Amino acid sequence: MKKNIIYAWACDFSSFRGEGILARDFAQDISRAKNVKIIIKSPENKYLVSNKRIKKITKTYKKKINFGLLENYLWPIYGLLYLWKLYFQNKKIIYLNFMPLWNFLLFYFLPPKTIVGPITGFLPKKKIENFSNLIRIILIPTFYNLSLFIIFKRFNNLIFSTDLLKAKFSRKKFSKLYFNYLIFSNIKFKKKEYKEKKIDLLIYNRNYSVKEHFKLNNLIKYLIKKKYNVECVGDELKIKGLKNNGIISRIKTQSKLKKTKVIISSPENPYSLFTMDAINMGTKILFDIKYNKKLSFIKYNPKHYINIDDQKYLQIEDFINKNDNHIKLNIKSINLTKKRINKYLKNLII
Repeated sequence: MKKNIIYAWACDFSSFRGEGILARDFAQDISRAKNVKIIIKSPENKYLVSNKRIKKITKTYKKKINFGLLENYLWPIYGLLYLWKLYFQNKKIIYLNFMPLWNFLLFYFLPPKTIVGPITGFLPKKKIENFSNLIRIILIPTFYNLSLFIIFKRFNNLIFSTDLLKAKFSRKKFSKLYFNYLIFSNIKFKKKEYKEKKIDLLIYNRNYSVKEHFKLNNLIKYLIKKKYNVECVGDELKIKGLKNNGIISRIKTQSKLKKTKVIISSPENPYSLFTMDAINMGTKILFDIKYNKKLSFIKYNPKHYINIDDQKYLQIEDFINKNDNHIKLNIKSINLTKKRINKYLKNLII
């Protein structure tokens, strides 16, 4: 029986944060593909994953969307120590999430034979808008290169949540790399059509240093002034006339998306779960212009790309009002992605 049990650490295993949902999906997929049970320890709870079902072993509860210094930097260290303890007990182990490519120390100090969850990250923008941007521009590329050197020495196969970091790798290494796990785990071909769209624009907001939704403030004020129904989920935006729904579950967010005409995808990550859910719920999506012709999972349509900085709000109004321009999926590309990820799961050595 013990041979069919794997032990895992997750810095976040919640059902309402992107990192937590990513860890849940990956654990469930491994459990299904390899017919194993996974006991997961997180800072607040213990869970059992079996047959794609998740059961809480302990039951504490704290809803928090933004993590601070403790969560982002000390919990991974705690997770390393926990996994080393299990490694010396000859247990099979997984490190599930908080796996940004820049964290070369994490890749270096993980115990041997650790199964690594989907790696996250994106290429930092070169435009300097504040001190944080400057530090990222200087340090992140160096940290990426250190991680690349380490991971190809230590790991046979690696899986990535998106393909935003694909440019960092040479094509000859692609056989060991598996991109776009989020596409595999979230995109559904059979989209439902929901006719009652009472929300004109739904915003997902997180008060986080690399997030750029502050650029949407002027747009939101403009649309509210023009009597459009604009709502927000996540961290509160203090804008008069905007309905803030606060931090709500993914299921409740999906329910909101069913009633939404348009969302604006995150400028940092067009593969966010909010965007994936919008596609599945038949919501129209506007992407940042920098992803023009770069998103392989959808068929290209120039009307789907905007530059918020240009403040051409009439274009967005037109997009809201017309009953067309829905996302069309690139079925061939998505099928290739799903095939490769299934190959990764099938060949995973437990």
